[in-house]
Amino acid sequence: MKYYDYPAEKFANARQILLPPFPKGEIEAIDRAFMECRVGLHRMNRAKLDDTVRSWIYTLECFMNAEGFSDADGESAWTLKLKSLTDADKQEISRLVTDLGNWFASQEV
Repeated sequence: MKYYDYPAEKFANARQILLPPFPKGEIEAIDRAFMECRVGLHRMNRAKLDDTVRSWIYTLECFMNAEGFSDADGESAWTLKLKSLTDADKQEISRLVTDLGNWFASQEV
């Protein structure tokens, strides 16, 4: 088993989740995809990654951060964050998930 097999699998799952149609809606799909990404990145030694990959991860984690969003009408900050994503944000998230998934899958470490 290669070191990056697990993150490659999790990012492949996230990539699949982000493909339409979205049976439970696009917001729920993005939420599920982010969960896969978080699990794939959990406890990863990022010092071993090159600057480009670390930059991709940082950018993706910025999209996954709900800090600064406050509850309104009983919705969680996380839901508000997801609803605030623009079409350009969603395209960037898909690109990042794809690029990271491809990178992890290509590693022979």
